[in-house]
Amino acid sequence: MIILSITYLPITACASDDGPPEVDPLTPFISEDFAKAPGVDEIVRFRTEDSEDLWGSVFGSGEIAVILTHMRGRDQTSWFPFARFIAESGYKVLTFDFRGYGKSTGIKDTRMDRDLEAAIAYMRAKGAQQVVLIGASMGGTAVIELASESQVQGVAALSPPAEFGRINALTAVESMVIPLLLIVSENDYQYYSDARKIESAAAATQFLVVEGQQHGTNMIAEHRNEIFANLLAFLDRWTDDRLLTTVQTES
Repeated sequence: MIILSITYLPITACASDDGPPEVDPLTPFISEDFAKAPGVDEIVRFRTEDSEDLWGSVFGSGEIAVILTHMRGRDQTSWFPFARFIAESGYKVLTFDFRGYGKSTGIKDTRMDRDLEAAIAYMRAKGAQQVVLIGASMGGTAVIELASESQVQGVAALSPPAEFGRINALTAVESMVIPLLLIVSENDYQYYSDARKIESAAAATQFLVVEGQQHGTNMIAEHRNEIFANLLAFLDRWTDDRLLTTVQTES
Protein backbone atom coordinates (compact mmCIF):
# COMPACT_ATOMS: atom_id res chain seq x y z
CA MET A 1 0.00 0.00 0.00
CA ILE A 2 1.28 3.45 -0.92
CA ILE A 3 -0.36 6.63 0.33
CA LEU A 4 0.61 9.81 -1.44
CA SER A 5 -0.63 13.24 -0.49
CA ILE A 6 0.62 16.42 -2.11
CA THR A 7 0.23 20.04 -1.05
CA TYR A 8 2.08 22.74 -2.96
CA LEU A 9 2.22 26.48 -2.41
CA PRO A 10 3.99 28.94 -4.72
CA ILE A 11 7.73 28.37 -4.86
CA THR A 12 10.26 31.19 -5.04
CA ALA A 13 13.35 31.14 -7.22
CA CYS A 14 15.32 29.26 -6.25
CA ALA A 15 33.03 27.01 15.55
CA SER A 16 36.35 26.78 16.08
CA ASP A 17 39.19 27.08 13.61
CA ASP A 18 42.38 25.09 13.78
CA GLY A 19 44.21 27.37 11.38
CA PRO A 20 44.23 27.33 7.59
CA PRO A 21 43.90 23.95 5.91
CA GLU A 22 47.04 22.40 4.53
CA VAL A 23 45.34 21.78 1.20
CA ASP A 24 42.67 23.55 -0.81
CA PRO A 25 39.44 22.15 0.72
CA LEU A 26 37.82 22.08 -2.72
CA THR A 27 40.60 20.10 -4.37
CA PRO A 28 39.70 16.42 -4.94
CA PHE A 29 42.07 13.97 -3.31
CA ILE A 30 42.33 10.60 -5.02
CA SER A 31 43.58 7.75 -2.87
CA GLU A 32 44.93 4.57 -4.43
CA ASP A 33 44.09 2.59 -1.29
CA PHE A 34 40.44 3.67 -1.38
CA ALA A 35 39.04 1.39 -4.07
CA LYS A 36 36.24 2.80 -6.20
CA ALA A 37 32.96 0.92 -6.12
CA PRO A 38 31.22 0.12 -9.43
CA GLY A 39 29.68 3.24 -10.91
CA VAL A 40 31.79 5.68 -8.89
CA ASP A 41 33.49 8.16 -11.22
CA GLU A 42 35.68 9.86 -8.65
CA ILE A 43 36.62 9.57 -4.99
CA VAL A 44 37.09 12.97 -3.38
CA ARG A 45 38.13 14.53 -0.12
CA PHE A 46 37.00 18.00 0.93
CA ARG A 47 37.44 20.01 4.10
CA THR A 48 34.92 21.56 6.47
CA GLU A 49 35.04 25.03 7.98
CA ASP A 50 36.39 23.54 11.20
CA SER A 51 39.12 21.55 9.41
CA GLU A 52 37.67 18.04 9.30
CA ASP A 53 38.36 16.00 6.17
CA LEU A 54 35.33 14.33 4.61
CA TRP A 55 35.48 11.58 2.02
CA GLY A 56 32.97 11.28 -0.76
CA SER A 57 32.14 9.55 -4.03
CA VAL A 58 30.99 11.28 -7.21
CA PHE A 59 28.67 9.59 -9.70
CA GLY A 60 27.88 11.02 -13.12
CA SER A 61 28.38 14.54 -14.42
CA GLY A 62 26.41 17.65 -15.22
CA GLU A 63 25.28 20.93 -13.70
CA ILE A 64 22.56 19.60 -11.41
CA ALA A 65 24.04 18.22 -8.20
CA VAL A 66 22.25 15.80 -5.91
CA ILE A 67 23.84 15.41 -2.48
CA LEU A 68 22.92 12.28 -0.52
CA THR A 69 23.42 12.06 3.27
CA HIS A 70 23.39 8.83 5.24
CA MET A 71 21.67 7.80 8.45
CA ARG A 72 23.19 7.00 11.83
CA GLY A 73 25.00 3.68 11.94
CA ARG A 74 25.38 3.57 8.15
CA ASP A 75 27.72 5.28 5.72
CA GLN A 76 27.66 6.69 2.22
CA THR A 77 27.53 3.23 0.62
CA SER A 78 23.90 2.90 1.73
CA TRP A 79 23.08 5.41 -1.02
CA PHE A 80 25.22 3.89 -3.79
CA PRO A 81 22.38 2.03 -5.60
CA PHE A 82 20.28 5.20 -5.82
CA ALA A 83 23.29 7.32 -6.75
CA ARG A 84 23.99 5.05 -9.73
CA PHE A 85 20.32 5.14 -10.71
CA ILE A 86 19.99 8.92 -10.89
CA ALA A 87 23.45 9.40 -12.41
CA GLU A 88 22.13 7.38 -15.35
CA SER A 89 19.37 9.99 -15.67
CA GLY A 90 21.88 12.82 -16.09
CA TYR A 91 22.44 14.04 -12.54
CA LYS A 92 25.81 14.55 -10.87
CA VAL A 93 25.66 12.87 -7.48
CA LEU A 94 27.78 13.21 -4.34
CA THR A 95 27.62 10.73 -1.48
CA PHE A 96 29.89 11.33 1.49
CA ASP A 97 30.60 10.10 4.99
CA PHE A 98 29.71 12.45 7.83
CA ARG A 99 32.58 13.17 10.21
CA GLY A 100 33.57 10.13 12.24
CA TYR A 101 32.19 7.70 9.65
CA GLY A 102 34.29 5.79 7.14
CA LYS A 103 37.53 7.65 6.46
CA SER A 104 36.11 11.05 7.45
CA THR A 105 37.80 12.64 10.44
CA GLY A 106 36.09 14.02 13.54
CA ILE A 107 33.57 12.91 16.15
CA LYS A 108 30.46 11.03 15.01
CA ASP A 109 27.01 12.60 14.99
CA THR A 110 28.23 16.15 15.60
CA ARG A 111 28.21 19.23 13.37
CA MET A 112 26.45 17.60 10.46
CA ASP A 113 25.49 21.12 9.45
CA ARG A 114 29.11 22.00 8.78
CA ASP A 115 29.66 18.74 6.93
CA LEU A 116 26.71 19.43 4.64
CA GLU A 117 27.72 23.05 4.11
CA ALA A 118 31.13 21.82 2.95
CA ALA A 119 29.52 19.29 0.59
CA ILE A 120 27.30 21.97 -0.97
CA ALA A 121 30.25 24.35 -1.37
CA TYR A 122 32.30 21.57 -2.94
CA MET A 123 29.71 20.72 -5.57
CA ARG A 124 29.09 24.37 -6.42
CA ALA A 125 32.81 24.95 -6.80
CA LYS A 126 32.83 22.03 -9.23
CA GLY A 127 30.24 23.63 -11.47
CA ALA A 128 26.82 22.78 -10.02
CA GLN A 129 24.22 25.35 -11.07
CA GLN A 130 21.42 23.72 -9.10
CA VAL A 131 21.51 21.56 -5.96
CA VAL A 132 19.00 19.15 -4.44
CA LEU A 133 19.54 17.58 -1.01
CA ILE A 134 18.34 14.09 -0.06
CA GLY A 135 18.97 12.49 3.33
CA ALA A 136 18.03 9.50 5.46
CA SER A 137 17.09 9.66 9.16
CA MET A 138 19.60 11.99 10.89
CA GLY A 139 20.85 12.91 7.42
CA GLY A 140 17.28 13.79 6.51
CA THR A 141 16.97 16.14 9.47
CA ALA A 142 20.28 17.73 8.47
CA VAL A 143 19.24 18.36 4.86
CA ILE A 144 15.92 19.87 5.95
CA GLU A 145 17.66 22.37 8.23
CA LEU A 146 20.35 23.30 5.70
CA ALA A 147 17.86 23.55 2.84
CA SER A 148 15.96 26.26 4.69
CA GLU A 149 19.02 28.52 4.65
CA SER A 150 20.76 27.42 1.44
CA GLN A 151 19.99 28.24 -2.18
CA VAL A 152 18.81 24.78 -3.21
CA GLN A 153 16.03 23.65 -5.52
CA GLY A 154 14.47 21.03 -3.25
CA VAL A 155 14.96 18.64 -0.37
CA ALA A 156 13.81 15.08 0.33
CA ALA A 157 14.09 13.11 3.56
CA LEU A 158 13.56 9.45 4.42
CA SER A 159 12.34 8.84 8.00
CA PRO A 160 13.65 12.13 9.41
CA PRO A 161 13.43 12.69 13.18
CA ALA A 162 11.95 16.07 14.06
CA GLU A 163 15.10 16.80 16.06
CA PHE A 164 18.58 15.33 16.14
CA GLY A 165 21.05 16.90 18.53
CA ARG A 166 21.22 20.61 17.78
CA ILE A 167 19.36 20.17 14.49
CA ASN A 168 15.63 20.94 14.49
CA ALA A 169 13.65 20.17 11.35
CA LEU A 170 10.39 21.56 12.72
CA THR A 171 11.86 24.99 13.25
CA ALA A 172 13.59 24.90 9.87
CA VAL A 173 10.51 24.12 7.79
CA GLU A 174 8.57 27.06 9.21
CA SER A 175 10.54 29.34 6.90
CA MET A 176 11.08 26.88 4.05
CA VAL A 177 9.59 27.84 0.69
CA ILE A 178 11.16 25.14 -1.49
CA PRO A 179 9.62 21.74 -2.32
CA LEU A 180 9.93 19.05 0.34
CA LEU A 181 9.39 15.30 -0.13
CA LEU A 182 9.01 13.10 2.95
CA ILE A 183 9.10 9.28 2.75
CA VAL A 184 8.38 7.06 5.74
CA SER A 185 7.16 3.55 6.64
CA GLU A 186 3.67 3.38 8.09
CA ASN A 187 4.82 1.27 11.07
CA ASP A 188 8.03 3.17 11.81
CA TYR A 189 5.91 4.75 14.49
CA GLN A 190 8.04 7.49 16.07
CA TYR A 191 9.42 8.60 12.73
CA TYR A 192 6.03 8.43 11.03
CA SER A 193 4.74 10.77 13.74
CA ASP A 194 7.73 13.07 13.35
CA ALA A 195 7.34 13.15 9.56
CA ARG A 196 3.69 14.14 9.91
CA LYS A 197 4.68 16.96 12.27
CA ILE A 198 7.24 18.17 9.75
CA GLU A 199 4.65 17.95 6.97
CA SER A 200 2.18 20.03 8.99
CA ALA A 201 4.75 22.74 9.65
CA ALA A 202 6.00 22.97 6.06
CA ALA A 203 4.60 25.10 3.25
CA ALA A 204 5.16 22.81 0.26
CA THR A 205 5.16 19.11 0.98
CA GLN A 206 4.84 15.79 -0.81
CA PHE A 207 4.32 12.85 1.56
CA LEU A 208 4.84 9.20 0.63
CA VAL A 209 3.97 6.34 3.00
CA VAL A 210 5.10 2.78 2.28
CA GLU A 211 4.17 -0.46 4.01
CA GLY A 212 6.26 -1.99 6.78
CA GLN A 213 8.50 -0.64 9.49
CA GLN A 214 11.86 -0.25 7.76
CA HIS A 215 13.76 2.95 8.51
CA GLY A 216 15.69 5.36 6.31
CA THR A 217 17.58 3.75 3.43
CA ASN A 218 16.60 0.34 4.81
CA MET A 219 13.22 0.98 3.17
CA ILE A 220 14.90 0.59 -0.22
CA ALA A 221 15.28 -3.17 0.24
CA GLU A 222 11.49 -3.68 0.14
CA HIS A 223 10.35 -0.63 -1.81
CA ARG A 224 13.18 0.14 -4.21
CA ASN A 225 11.04 0.79 -7.29
CA GLU A 226 8.53 3.04 -5.52
CA ILE A 227 11.13 5.05 -3.65
CA PHE A 228 13.49 5.44 -6.60
CA ALA A 229 10.64 6.45 -8.92
CA ASN A 230 9.25 9.04 -6.51
CA LEU A 231 12.65 10.56 -5.79
CA LEU A 232 13.51 10.75 -9.49
CA ALA A 233 10.13 12.32 -10.30
CA PHE A 234 10.75 14.88 -7.56
CA LEU A 235 14.16 15.72 -9.03
CA ASP A 236 12.80 15.98 -12.55
CA ARG A 237 9.94 18.23 -11.47
CA TRP A 238 11.95 20.79 -9.56
CA THR A 239 15.17 21.08 -11.57
CA ASP A 240 15.95 22.49 -15.00
CA ASP A 241 16.29 19.58 -17.41
CA ARG A 242 18.35 21.77 -19.75
CA LEU A 243 21.21 21.33 -17.26
CA LEU A 244 21.07 17.55 -17.29
CA THR A 245 23.87 15.52 -18.81
CA THR A 246 22.84 13.47 -21.82
CA VAL A 247 23.65 9.88 -20.97
CA GLN A 248 24.78 7.86 -23.97
CA THR A 249 23.52 4.29 -24.13
CA GLU A 250 24.75 1.53 -26.34
CA SER A 251 22.36 0.39 -29.06
